[in-house]
Order: sequence, then C-alpha cells, then structure tokens
Amino acid sequence: MRQAGPDGYWVSDDPALIDVPRVHGWISEESYWARGRTYEAMALAIEHSLVFGLYAADGTQAGFARQVTDRATFAWLCDVFVDAAHRGSGLGSFLVHVATSHPDVAGIRQVLSTAPERTLYRQFGFDGLAAPERWLERRPAVAALGG
Repeated sequence: MRQAGPDGYWVSDDPALIDVPRVHGWISEESYWARGRTYEAMALAIEHSLVFGLYAADGTQAGFARQVTDRATFAWLCDVFVDAAHRGSGLGSFLVHVATSHPDVAGIRQVLSTAPERTLYRQFGFDGLAAPERWLERRPAVAALGG
C-alpha cells in the first residue's frame, strides 16, 4: 500500500522500504519513550509489526510508525516519529491517519501510550482507557528492549 499525502510526501506499509538504521536512531536517541533501545530490538520490532514509513517526494524517509497487532482483535499504535526537519506541516497527522485507517486495523480496537499533553491523537478517536483498572503491565528486567 502506498498513500499519497501533502507536498509530495507519501506513506507506505512496505517493510522493505524502512531505513532501519535511521529509524533506530530516531527512536533510540530522540524519542522520550524508548531512549536507548538496542538496534536488535528495533529491527525485531519492525520485522514483527505492521510498519509505516513516511517518505519525502525524493524517497528519503521522513517518519515512521508501527502497529503491533494480530490484525483481528487488537492493535497498539507506537513509535510514531517525524524527523525534526519535516515537522510543522501536518505530516504527523497524515502518518497517524494512514496508520489508524489501514485495512488491517481500521475495524479493531487500537490503543496507544503517549505523554498526557499530546493531543494529536484525540482527533483520531483515541481517548482514555474505558477501564484502566483492568489493565496491568509487566516490565522486563532487561532495559535494553526500551519502550
């Protein structure tokens, strides 16, 4: 799938197009949620997720997002990132729109974890958990996995 966006930008769900070293750099060095994530963990996460690359008209990767999903009942939108040089023109919204409306996840429950001040996601229907008291978390002792 390839979806055209503003100013020649486009999003693809083709994992072969993902610039893994670039994405790893963004997530492990510039994100607040997965600083220090290992290259191996990022590569494995990409391999086992529904991935979305945001690309400039010249094909340079400008952003990334992924959905961790069984494609039947549940999807977790995560690792949404737009390179600083490409921010400020609605590309994050475009990327999230494509990722949340993809045919493999559009009709199933989607969740995400984000900083409370991030309101971008509300326009796509995300809100507080309906029953947060029913959610538990198990954190591994290995910090290298990040996120």
